[in-house]
Amino acid sequence: MKLMRMMAVAALATGSAFAFSSEVPSASAGLVAFAPTSTYKVEVDGAEIRTAEMFLGDPGLLLLGCSLRFPVLVCPTDQTIRYIPQENVIRDAEGNVSMKGTPTDPISSYQTNGGQILFQAEGRKVKLSPKPALVGTQTLEKIIAHNPDYESRIKNYIPNEAAVTFLSQYTRKTDIQIFFGSWCSVCEAWVPRLVKSIQSAKNPALEMQFQALPKKFIGDATAKAKGITGVPTIIVVQNGKEIGRLGGRPEDGTMEEALTKILQTTAP
Repeated sequence: MKLMRMMAVAALATGSAFAFSSEVPSASAGLVAFAPTSTYKVEVDGAEIRTAEMFLGDPGLLLLGCSLRFPVLVCPTDQTIRYIPQENVIRDAEGNVSMKGTPTDPISSYQTNGGQILFQAEGRKVKLSPKPALVGTQTLEKIIAHNPDYESRIKNYIPNEAAVTFLSQYTRKTDIQIFFGSWCSVCEAWVPRLVKSIQSAKNPALEMQFQALPKKFIGDATAKAKGITGVPTIIVVQNGKEIGRLGGRPEDGTMEEALTKILQTTAP
């Protein structure tokens, strides 16, 4: 079974109603799309590589910026490690990644130990260790420290201009409660877009609040109290009352446009 299918099953098993595999970005013909993930901490020769980026796709787990000569592909089908030529890794303006061509022949194999992935490349020892999920109330700074990809996605996203204009002029005090999973690729793809849009509005009436949920959040007290069945869930609150919510990615359009539609139901 391919890794993406296994991850989709795992996402459902952890209670996520928004399956992992549905969030792999579309790619042009001849390209293989990957979705971001912050599942692992990357160490090379015992030192953590904070610049490392990880993406999941049908071929496996793609590692970028991990101080090796080329991007590395961890292939679960035969438990091998392969290179991808740098020129074959395509990144769009929002930070989404896809691959053209095929990986090299195996350069080594990997072993697993207690959830860790271990291999050697270029005479160096590489260890991927499961990263503990964030849980509870968070700040944006804490989220970025846990997963730097959030920062680059916030920086690179260009929000809908009309939606930002509306948000900048909205006058009612509004709490935007963002329930997410630090382990969730759907959240990693879409929450930064909402954050960038609200930041761009520069409106003190709109306040973001972040709440990280565990993987098995169905039994979590906070999720139960808020009626959350999937992540991300964005709850819009005014005067202590919910006026609307967003679940997962929008059916069409952008997160900021969807938020605008909710706020348009109340006078600015």
